[in-house]
Amino acid sequence: MARTINEIQAGIVSELEAGTEVKLSTSKVAEWRLWTWVVAAAIHAFEVVLDLFRKEVQEKTDKITPGTVRWYGEQCLRFQNGHKLLFDKKTAALYYEVDDPAARIVKVVAIKESPKHLTIKVAKTDDSGKVIPLSPDEKYNLIAYIHEIRAAGTTTDVVSTTEDKIRYNLQVWHDTVYPYSEVETNVKAAIEAFKTNIGFDGVIYVQQFIDAVMGAEGVVTCKLNSIARKGVSDDDFKAFEVYSDLESGYFDYAPDSGVKVESVKNMGA
Repeated sequence: MARTINEIQAGIVSELEAGTEVKLSTSKVAEWRLWTWVVAAAIHAFEVVLDLFRKEVQEKTDKITPGTVRWYGEQCLRFQNGHKLLFDKKTAALYYEVDDPAARIVKVVAIKESPKHLTIKVAKTDDSGKVIPLSPDEKYNLIAYIHEIRAAGTTTDVVSTTEDKIRYNLQVWHDTVYPYSEVETNVKAAIEAFKTNIGFDGVIYVQQFIDAVMGAEGVVTCKLNSIARKGVSDDDFKAFEVYSDLESGYFDYAPDSGVKVESVKNMGA
C-alpha cells in the first residue's frame, strides 16, 4: 500500500540527519527539506501507480484463472441462454458458436464459497431494468451450463429467487450551505447507488451503507437508527449490526424505510 508523502519524507529526513555530520537547518522551509518533499512526492506517485497496477492485475487474474470465485462469476455473466456450449478439441476450450449479447440474461451474480462447494445466486433484469429471478427454464439451462464448466470435484447450487428486502431508519445532518431538497436528493441517490454495487459475495455491510450516505454531497454526519433484512424464507425482518448475507444475492429497499434530513443547527435538539 502506498505510503503518504509525509511518511516518505520523514524517512528521508531521518536518514539524512543520521548519515551526515553536517548540521542541517531545522527550518521547515529550508531548501534541503523542500527537496526531500519533492523526492517524497515522486516516490508516493510511483507507489500509487504500483498499487493501481497490482489491483488491475489481480482483478484480471481472478477473472481468467479457472476455479476462482470471480472466474465463476464472469462465466455466469457470459452464459448465453438458448445456445449450445461447444468444445474445441484443439484448444480444450468451451465456447459458443455465435456471440449473442442479447442471450446473456444473467445480470447479477453473487457467490458464496465453502470447501468444494459454491452457492451461485443469480438474477436478470426486465425491460424496465428491475432485477428479477430467472424463469424455471432459464435456471435449468444455467445449471446445465455450470455443470459443464465447473472444476472436477466441486459441487454447486444455483439460486435465483426474489430479492431480499432491506428496511432502514436513517438520520442525516447536512451543511446549511446546501439546500435541504438538494441534500435529500443526493442521499437518496447514494442509497440507490449502494444497492447496485453489491459484489460477488452477496453481503450487505452496515459500514459500507453508512460510508455511501456520508459520501453524498452536503452530508456532515449521519446516524443509522436501525437496519434489518428479510429474505424469501424469513417470516419477518431480522435486525443486524455488522453485516448480513443476502439470501437471493441482491436486494431492494422496503417501502417503509425512511431517511430524515436535518440541518446541523438542529443537532442535539
